[in-house]
Amino acid sequence: MTYVGYIDSFHEINLSYHSLENPAHYFKHAVIRCDHATIPLFYSCQHDNYYTFKTDVPIELHHRWFIEFNNETYPVHTGSVVRTTAFDEKFQQQGTEYGSIYHPDSTQFTLWSPVASMAEVVMDDVVHTMHYEDGNWTVTIPGDHYLKPYLLGVETNHDYHLIIDPYTKGLTLNAAKGVVIDPAIEPAGFSSHQVPFVKPEESIIYEVHVRDFSMHQNSGIAKQHQGKFSGMIQPGTSTPSGCTTGIDYIASLGITHVELLPINDFAKVDDIKFHESYNWGYDPMYFQTPDGSFSERPDHPEVRLLELKELIMTYHERGIGIILDVVFNHVFDRQTSSFEKLVPGYFFRYFDDLSLSNGTGVGNDFATERLMARKFIVDSLLYYADYFKVDGFRFDLMGAIDIATMKMIDAALYERNPNILLLGEGWNLQTALPNSHKTVPSNGHLVPHIHFFNDFFRDTLKGNNFDISDTGYMNGYGKYHDRMFNLFTGQYYDMHVRQTINYCEVHDNHTLFDRIFYSSKQSSDEMLLIHQMATIFTILSQGVPFIHAGQEFFRTKYGHGNTYNLGDYINRLNWNKRQMYNSEIELFKKAVALKRTYEVFRLTDYQDITSRIMGFDCPAPVFGALLFDTEVEFILLLNPTAELQTVEIPRLGVFKIVLSTTRSSGRASGQYILKPFETTVLTKRTSY
Repeated sequence: MTYVGYIDSFHEINLSYHSLENPAHYFKHAVIRCDHATIPLFYSCQHDNYYTFKTDVPIELHHRWFIEFNNETYPVHTGSVVRTTAFDEKFQQQGTEYGSIYHPDSTQFTLWSPVASMAEVVMDDVVHTMHYEDGNWTVTIPGDHYLKPYLLGVETNHDYHLIIDPYTKGLTLNAAKGVVIDPAIEPAGFSSHQVPFVKPEESIIYEVHVRDFSMHQNSGIAKQHQGKFSGMIQPGTSTPSGCTTGIDYIASLGITHVELLPINDFAKVDDIKFHESYNWGYDPMYFQTPDGSFSERPDHPEVRLLELKELIMTYHERGIGIILDVVFNHVFDRQTSSFEKLVPGYFFRYFDDLSLSNGTGVGNDFATERLMARKFIVDSLLYYADYFKVDGFRFDLMGAIDIATMKMIDAALYERNPNILLLGEGWNLQTALPNSHKTVPSNGHLVPHIHFFNDFFRDTLKGNNFDISDTGYMNGYGKYHDRMFNLFTGQYYDMHVRQTINYCEVHDNHTLFDRIFYSSKQSSDEMLLIHQMATIFTILSQGVPFIHAGQEFFRTKYGHGNTYNLGDYINRLNWNKRQMYNSEIELFKKAVALKRTYEVFRLTDYQDITSRIMGFDCPAPVFGALLFDTEVEFILLLNPTAELQTVEIPRLGVFKIVLSTTRSSGRASGQYILKPFETTVLTKRTSY
């Protein structure tokens, strides 16, 4: 039988071995040995079938070690030592640039693995030996190696692995190999194009999946562009009846940012046969390379970079920023990931009993709190910020990322761009971190520039997210009426108004339309009014509004909730509905215009909010708010009931209807009679 020893600190080895009556005598002459050294071991104690040994000298981890005693020899692997503070402090390399660094006359390759006993670059069927120093392995290969595929060969824990460089900026088809590439390549005009200047509090986010955007047969987008980066930017497209689609449609909405679901390389969709499978992309493989399925030429690694930069530049030219959805909380498969092969046990989170942490629910939690894992995340974000001019990042399951990492991200990105928009899911997951270390709203004061999805806002409007039959204010005849004013004014016990992301629909779970259909007993027309009420309230409330693509024209997923792999028919944007609900889209645009035009709808200081926004008496459960801008005052009214509701207007004078879901125009003085499920904004100038 082969037993294994584990290096659990620089001075300690634990050996799995059968029971012994006198282990101190049996292990009296034990040593560990490698090609370069022999170190005496001193037996310490026994715990179950593990025997602990100590050393007087620290163990150098970058060798292939064996434990020897009584003419027996067994391999020694790196164990818990990689998860010690001493390991991080000794081997952190904060200033090192990793990956393949291309120059026309040479390429330098650098990887981090303090525990590898050898490392090499395999390129053109030639093996190039790397050299070790302080945790890094490096080699410089002369010549021009642009677009050359390569793999890294590493030996860890006595096993040899051929892996893809986790820092690779280019990939061959379906991530078979990494590719040497110059990340500075760019389309014409990219370096000089104008990046939009939008303050975070002025932002309105529109979330879309690249593939979903253009796969519908009536999108008007050319067949070769459908599902691709290029499909996001084709101008002049329309439905058969002439309604705008594509980028022209998005630009007409008035939103400030488009948030793209994950665009980096992921596991479940074939680069070439992408029609044969579908996935949102929350199964990350290689974080610094765009996924080939979004490219028209996935077999040309540099084209992916050019297409993504072209997309970003084109939206910038329309005054719209791009936010990337990034998934640093887990990897697709821990055991086969490059991270695990490079430094086994380091990049993933464990509980004290050595069981894997799985707060993400997908089999592993990336150990963001470890210094070189943290560095990888920061390096990746700076790469997209510097080379692609990305305007923001949305962090998937941010509650599984430690607060110190998010503070470092915040500082690094804010230094480059004070208007960069950072947001994430702050759910308190059962990951192996103390609550005080998690990036959740209660710790939000430590990362003041980072925004959190507001699930309290969501559930108040439409009911408990995990009970499809539950109702909230909009679909429950005014349920939670007592919460609505604080909700509208951004007053929460654990989240500042500057940090709230207000939403009632997102790619996850049922769409708002499907939720209302399940939970409401109203007619079809009334359900649409309820839907509009929730969407408009989301836009006009204090905080940053977040809109799921197609929400403005009642997007449905035909009753399905989690549709991450359910195919194009379920997930694609249905551009037929865009032309069916053109008048409702115009109301959406009006709400967006109000948000962007008048400061009173996007305040960030609570003193301003309390002095400029007031509630007033309305027949319950009607919601009413009075807002004072510099030269205009507004009244917002919501009627979540099926009855007419008469509201006494709390201000003198004649108000004009600037937005109503049930009437096209009109004026009001003294009182206003709300129709069933009507949403109305009234306005009056206060100075001339």
